[in-house]
Amino acid sequence: LYYKDITEIYQRFDKLFLEGLLFTVGALLFIGVFLFHGIYRTIRPLVELKKTAALLADGNYGIRLPVRGKDEMAEKIEEHVEKLSTVNETQRQLLGSLAHELKTPMTAIIGYADTLLTLRLSERRREQALHYIGDECRRLSRLSVKMLELTGLYEMGESTIEKKEVEVLPFLEKVKELTFWRLQEKKLSLEIFCTPEDLTKTMDQDLMMSLVMNLVDNAVKASKEGRKIWIRADERELSVRDEGKGIPLEDLARVTEAFYMVDKARARSAGSVGLGLAICEEIAMLHGARLSLESEEGKGTCVHLF
Repeated sequence: LYYKDITEIYQRFDKLFLEGLLFTVGALLFIGVFLFHGIYRTIRPLVELKKTAALLADGNYGIRLPVRGKDEMAEKIEEHVEKLSTVNETQRQLLGSLAHELKTPMTAIIGYADTLLTLRLSERRREQALHYIGDECRRLSRLSVKMLELTGLYEMGESTIEKKEVEVLPFLEKVKELTFWRLQEKKLSLEIFCTPEDLTKTMDQDLMMSLVMNLVDNAVKASKEGRKIWIRADERELSVRDEGKGIPLEDLARVTEAFYMVDKARARSAGSVGLGLAICEEIAMLHGARLSLESEEGKGTCVHLF
C-alpha cells in the first residue's frame, strides 16, 4: 500500500512538472514573439530609412519612403524626396531642351561660317552671312535664358518672354533662311504661303522661331531626298506639312510627350532625345494656342498651330 501511494505521488508530480514545463515554454515563446515584434516595429523604419538614403545617394530620386501613422520626420523625408525627384526630372528636361534647341541654329551658323571660309563672296553676300551669324548667336543667347524661364528653373525680377506684333511673312522667310543648310543636306525645298501678305501676329519671336524651326527640322528628318515641305499661315492658323514617312496611329497621341520617340533607333542615331514637339507644345500654350497633328504612314504629317 505504501509503495502504491509513493508511485501515485510520483505520477502526479510528473504530470504537474510536465504541465508546468509546457506552460513555461509557452509563456517564454509568447514573450519572445511579443518582444521580437516590438523590437522589429521599432527598428524597421530605421532600416528602411538607411536603404532609402543609400538609394538617394546613388541618384535614385524615384524611390519612395513608406509613411506609417503620423510620423512627422517620415512625412518630411517623403516630401523632400518628391521635391528632389521633380527637380531632377525638370533638370533632365531642361538640359535636353537646351541641347535640342542648339542644333538647328548651330547648323546655320556653321554653314554660313564655312561659306565665308571656302567661297569668294561679294561684299554684300559676305555682310549678309556675317549678319545671319551675328543674329543667330544673339538669338541663342536670349533663347537660353527664355528656355530656363520656360522650364521654371530661372527666376528674374522681370520676365524675359516678350510678346509683340510681328510681321508673319518676313518671319517665315527668316525661318527658311536659317533652315537652308538643313534643307540642303537632303536636297529638300521649303515653300512658304502667307495670306494676307501683311499678316501680323502677337508672339515672342525667339520662342516662336524655335517652334517653327523645330517643326521644319522634324519634317526634314521624316522626308526623303528631293521632297517638299510647306509652311502656310493665315488669320486662323500656321501649319507645317511634309511628304515624309508619317507617324503610326498608335503613336500619334503621345508624340508631344517629353522624351517620347516613335523611332527610337533612328532618333538616337541622329542625337535626338524626343523633346522637339514637347517644347513646341509648351511654347504654343504660352501663346494661348495649341498643336494638332494629322499624319498617315507613308504619306506625311501636317502640324497645325491654332
